[in-house]
Amino acid sequence: MFSAGRKSGSGLPLKVHALKRRCGQTAIEYLLVTVSLLFVFVMMYKALQYSLSNQFKRGGMVIIRMYKEDPW
Repeated sequence: MFSAGRKSGSGLPLKVHALKRRCGQTAIEYLLVTVSLLFVFVMMYKALQYSLSNQFKRGGMVIIRMYKEDPW
């Protein structure tokens, strides 16, 4: 598609110019994937933290009820 003899406006061969553009696109794609995975993991952490705290509250309520019912 690109010939090695043709030059772009900046004096670089077209292959080098296209490669630089592709590297920039790749860096942006990596950045977007990293940010989206970070967002997913943070949301999963918050959901699990909420679920675990609810389990502890329910367990505490069961223990308190058992102490009130059995006053040995």
